[in-house]
Amino acid sequence: MRVLALADEVSPVVYSENFPNNLPRFDVVLCAGDLPGYFLEFLASKLRTRPVYVVGNHANALLRSGDDPDQVRLPGGCTNAHGDVVEVAGLLVAGFEGSARYRPGPYQYSEFGYERMVAAMTPKLLWHRAKHGRAVDVLLTHAPPKGPHEGEDVPHRGVPAFNRFHRWWRPAVHVHGHVHLNGANAPRTYTTGEGVRVINAYDFTLFEVDLDARWRRQG
Repeated sequence: MRVLALADEVSPVVYSENFPNNLPRFDVVLCAGDLPGYFLEFLASKLRTRPVYVVGNHANALLRSGDDPDQVRLPGGCTNAHGDVVEVAGLLVAGFEGSARYRPGPYQYSEFGYERMVAAMTPKLLWHRAKHGRAVDVLLTHAPPKGPHEGEDVPHRGVPAFNRFHRWWRPAVHVHGHVHLNGANAPRTYTTGEGVRVINAYDFTLFEVDLDARWRRQG
């Protein structure tokens, strides 16, 4: 299963009339937040499989609905994974929106808030484990977990609840955004002690998930 992951930046490579034929083949698109709604709808118009996304802390995925600036809507043709476990092309994706709280406003959550969201997802994860033999393949969030990818400032700190999610549910991959990759040697990926591959999707990146291996390991 080859995945195209995006976050935070509208790449001219992807936002192109040549997309998706200008990239290697992929099966699923995951959007890890702070991508404009018009861009998400562009992706949906170009793909046979619905893009899966979470909203970032800047909430620019929201689109105005009519002339009233207070009337907004989520992008059409896409699947919002927040608080859910969605299945796309055989891939199980669990999603959490927003970032750690750093000022008043929506799409920011306290550590306790994220803990409650992870706990609320437990019945869905158990149901998928019973049905598929595994609870989740990819954790999709905007904010990073605690660890090498978190920022040094308060707004970009990691979320401890995501590290506990790794330990409890063992996704193959955790895709996040929020922290920009600065410098030629900025690390895009690392692997946790639980064997979870953490990927910063800033701009865009392609990666693979071996579902056959996950089925064998869970079987």
